[in-house]
Amino acid sequence: MFNLSNQEKITLILLLVLIIIGVGIVLNKNINKEDNFIVNRASDISENNPAMQIEIPPVIIHIAGAVKNPGVYQLKPTDRIVDAVKIAGGATEEANLDLINLAALLEDGQKIIVPYKAYSETGEEINANTYNQVASAFSSSPVSTSAKININTANATMLQTLSGIGPVLSGRIIEYRNQNGLFGVIDDIKDVSGIGEKKFEGIKDLICVQ
Repeated sequence: MFNLSNQEKITLILLLVLIIIGVGIVLNKNINKEDNFIVNRASDISENNPAMQIEIPPVIIHIAGAVKNPGVYQLKPTDRIVDAVKIAGGATEEANLDLINLAALLEDGQKIIVPYKAYSETGEEINANTYNQVASAFSSSPVSTSAKININTANATMLQTLSGIGPVLSGRIIEYRNQNGLFGVIDDIKDVSGIGEKKFEGIKDLICVQ
């Protein structure tokens, strides 16, 4: 239909190529703008809508024993026992922090009992260095008056050296002491759930309240 010279054909082809390239550039810019808009819009929605953000639930713990303000507290899941002690007002002067792992991570629903210092009847503090010696005294001479456990100050570790007193009962003794005050006489320990007359008979010569 059209009689075009070779030069005209080449020129026409070049024009078509340039048009195609130009259209491609325009389309690419529009696509990039739409992508950026979608990304920015999603970011704005996430920032403005807390429900869409990933939240790590807190842990709720119960701390008792030798702290100034025992109770139930809410902390971060990355917190450790030392943080729980701090939020509970810090340890009391009678606390024996050497018997617990302050660096341990907290767990939801965990109960932490900060142990008290323990003393022999002679008034000597029973610590990690003398604990094994006292335990040996019990095994060699169960009625030794110098190695009696003061149930008003003994921590869970020392209470568990008594016959029939395991982690559960030692925890109950400390919890009872925290809630009801010091034992007046050794017979009062029978008010602790799980310690009946038979169990009391097995430990009465090994305990004191002074």
